[in-house]
Amino acid sequence: MSEDGLNPRETILRMCAAAAPEPWYPRLYVKQADLDADALAECLEELWLDGLIQKTPGNAETGPAISLTRAGERVLLDPEALDRLRAGQPLSAEDRGAIVRGVFRGRLIPHMTRLIVLVHVVVFVHGYLDARWIGAGKDFLSAPPVTAQVAKLLEDSGSLTARNLIDGQWWRLLTAGFVHVGFLYLLLNMVFLYLAGRYVERMWGHVRYLLIYLISVVGSSCVGVAQNLTGEASASGAVCGLLGAEAVWFLLNRRYLSRPLMRAAWWSLISSGVFLVVILAFRDASSWGLLGGTIAGALAGLLLHLHRFGPPLWRWLAIAGFVPLAWYGQHFIDVARATDERWQKIEDQQFEQRYAGAISKSMKQAKTLYTEQVTTLLRWDPPDREAEKVESVLAVLVEQQRELNGLADRLDRAGPYGSAEAELARQTGRDYVRAGAKLFALAEHALRLGEQWTDKDRQALRQQQSEIDKLHKEWQTLVE
Repeated sequence: MSEDGLNPRETILRMCAAAAPEPWYPRLYVKQADLDADALAECLEELWLDGLIQKTPGNAETGPAISLTRAGERVLLDPEALDRLRAGQPLSAEDRGAIVRGVFRGRLIPHMTRLIVLVHVVVFVHGYLDARWIGAGKDFLSAPPVTAQVAKLLEDSGSLTARNLIDGQWWRLLTAGFVHVGFLYLLLNMVFLYLAGRYVERMWGHVRYLLIYLISVVGSSCVGVAQNLTGEASASGAVCGLLGAEAVWFLLNRRYLSRPLMRAAWWSLISSGVFLVVILAFRDASSWGLLGGTIAGALAGLLLHLHRFGPPLWRWLAIAGFVPLAWYGQHFIDVARATDERWQKIEDQQFEQRYAGAISKSMKQAKTLYTEQVTTLLRWDPPDREAEKVESVLAVLVEQQRELNGLADRLDRAGPYGSAEAELARQTGRDYVRAGAKLFALAEHALRLGEQWTDKDRQALRQQQSEIDKLHKEWQTLVE
């Protein structure tokens, strides 16, 4: 249609301008030039949607007539507008319809999609090399089923289980979306991620696309681990989130698309359905994770759409909308922990295995050190204390404070538990350990003050010792 080397859409505008003041008849042109009528019709529809041409009635022989609008005339007179037309770019930054249709004309390189695929592959290769080192390379590639060795390697790579969240490792909600179980599962996900991602990235742009992907990962992890407990790993939920965002994009922008573009949209959504069926065929695929990813991606897409095309006020509200979106994911897990007996059973076991023994051992060691080294030294008058002995005990006090505060911090991050018994034990154990750290801090303070140590300081130390004795009895009652 463009034998003169011009862009087809520009050629149509110039032929309309050449025919003026008479209209231009596409049907006659198709017959004379022996062109593809469907391709011409698609160009005409896009120009009409852009507001550059207008249709007027014709007759049975000539068909509908086309003439330029004032906007079309201005484009032909504006070199910059012509350059944008040739490049398939929107003629105006405020023209939503042109921006939407420009998605299909542009040639945006999917840098983010390629980067995400690369990250997945690097994580998998790193896990495989570690697996080979311990002789589990074959199991790592063929999983599932997941052996104990492979499960440990996946956890080291960033996978997610209920036990990880109970330990306060919330960062795994994100990293779990980049870990895969088995080479076939990785290959399948990466193929679909690239095919769907490069298409969705054109719709949303690099930054919005990345945001949708990451939110989909977290949404998939939240819903999946809340319902399954056993583990979440793979990009399946995130890919479903991209498909959810794609569906939102088509739903909200469908009136700006030509009929051929809408047909392409339907084929894309059908392909997405096929993807879901294939993923669900894997016995370890989490349907809850896929659902969570889809919902998170769709909601993120809705908020980003409002931010991009909504009124000024709505744009700011859309940004604020990501806060409750993130909160809801955590709330979903909190509800499961409070109501699901499986979570509460795991919490009881987890606390017993990870913390109960550590608390008892640390406080027993701290008590022994305090009795054998600190108490005796504090009984001596400051002038009678050997400087070398004081420095040695001060080093012990500082180290014990560091260890006890570190254990207390881990207990803080582990809670709150949905199990009432585990939560009471966690709080009591944390207070017990904090009290021990405070006692060592007061003892350090006493040694550093020397002769300036007052009766008020002595009273504070005695009160802290009494507090520890009280907490010790409460702790013993809980663990016996």
